[in-house]
Amino acid sequence: MTKKLRVGIIGCGAIAQEAHLKGYAACKDVEIAAVCDVDGGRAREAAGRFGVPDVYTSHQELLADRSIDAVSICTPNYLHATQTVDALKAGKHVLVEKPMATTREDAQAMIDAARKTGKTLMVGFTHRFFRANRHMRKLIDRGTIGKVFSVRVRMAHRGPYESWSAKADWFFRHEMAGGGAVLDMGIHALDIMRYLAGEIVEITGMTATVLHPIRDEDMAVAVVRFAGGALGYVETGWHSRPGFGGIEIYGSEGTMIHDYAKGLRLLNPKGEEIPQDAAELEGDGGHDFEVRHFVECLQTGIQPEVGGEDGYKSLDLALRLYGK
Repeated sequence: MTKKLRVGIIGCGAIAQEAHLKGYAACKDVEIAAVCDVDGGRAREAAGRFGVPDVYTSHQELLADRSIDAVSICTPNYLHATQTVDALKAGKHVLVEKPMATTREDAQAMIDAARKTGKTLMVGFTHRFFRANRHMRKLIDRGTIGKVFSVRVRMAHRGPYESWSAKADWFFRHEMAGGGAVLDMGIHALDIMRYLAGEIVEITGMTATVLHPIRDEDMAVAVVRFAGGALGYVETGWHSRPGFGGIEIYGSEGTMIHDYAKGLRLLNPKGEEIPQDAAELEGDGGHDFEVRHFVECLQTGIQPEVGGEDGYKSLDLALRLYGK
C-alpha cells in the first residue's frame, strides 16, 4: 500500500480554501494533516470544511510536525519568502502561491534554499494548467499556426473583493502585497506568455490607478519582445467590468483565441474555424491540475513544470514593469 503524502496548508484565505484544499482533497493518495492561519477562526473554518485534524496559528508550529511531507503557502505576498525558506529548511516540499516573493533577492533565497535542501519548490501559476492553454502550447509546438509573431493577453477583473471572495484586506496594502494588479493578475499574464511563446527579452509599459483609492496600481499595460522576435501586449487590472479576458496568438499559418468565457477557437489563414478534438479539451483544469501536478512530482521525483527559476523570471518581468 502506498504511503499517503501528508500535507499542510499555511494561510487559510480564499485561495487556500477554494483551490489548494479542494485540490488536495481530490487526490486519493494525499492526507491533509494540518492547517495554519494567524486568524484562528479562519483556520478552524478551513479545518472544519475539509476535516483537517490539526490547527495552528503559527507556521513554525506546523513545520515542527515531522510527519508532514509538504506544504502549500497561501499567505500574503510579503510572507512567501520567509515561510518558504523555513519550510524547506524544515524538510518540507513547497508549493507557494504567486508571486513567489516581492523582491528578486527573496526569490533567489528561496531557490537557493531548495537547492541546498534538495526539496521541491513549485510556484502556483495556475493558468499553465488550464486545459485550453496546455492545448495551445501543443498546437504551437506542432507548428499548427506556423511562426508566432504576435501575442495578446488580457487578464483583468473588478478586483479581489468584488470578483472573488478574498477573506482579508491585504491585497490593497502595499506593505503586504508589494504591488497592485501587476503582482496579482499581471504576473499570470506574463507567465502564460512565457509558457506559450518563449522567453521575454524586453518589457516596457505603464501603470495607473484609475478606480480604487489605493497606493498601488489597479491597471497596467505592457509591451514585450520575445527572444524569437515576436511582440506581445498585456492588459491587466482590477478595473474591468464585462469584456474579453483571455489569450490571442497570431502566427503565419493561423490564429488561436482562448476567450476564457467562451473557450478556444483555432482559425486558418482565411479566418475559417478549424474544429478541435473535444477529448483534448475535456475539463477546465486549473488549480486541481496544478495541485495534482505538485503531488505527482513528489511521488515520482520529476521536476515541476513551473519551479523556482520560472517563478523568478516572471517576478523579474513584473518588477521591470514597475521600473525596478
